[in-house]
Amino acid sequence: MDEDLVARSRRFALLLEVWSGGDPDALESLITPGYIGHMLHLEHGERTAEQYAGWILSYREANPGTRFVVEDQSACGDRLWSRVLATHGDGRHAHGMNVSRFEGDRIAEEWAVWSEWRA
Repeated sequence: MDEDLVARSRRFALLLEVWSGGDPDALESLITPGYIGHMLHLEHGERTAEQYAGWILSYREANPGTRFVVEDQSACGDRLWSRVLATHGDGRHAHGMNVSRFEGDRIAEEWAVWSEWRA
């Protein structure tokens, strides 16, 4: 297996752990200070490194018990493509596609789009 894919996959898995209930302070070691996120499914979906923890906390409040798992991944150059499944505490689910651009071992930029919640 490609070493870059393994290393980036582990870093992305740690990020999903934060979204799934982990400590938002862990973001500091996972994203660059200049991080920018582009959430293509949201009208005002840009976030910075400084805003990221707030996004996670707001999401958790609106969607308690949600867990995230990677269904498929591929890497090329400094990019990691991840197909992700989110499962809500009430059994609903949503699918997401995330592209993460890395600088070293940290995520510097992301593009994400998510489906609506489904039963």
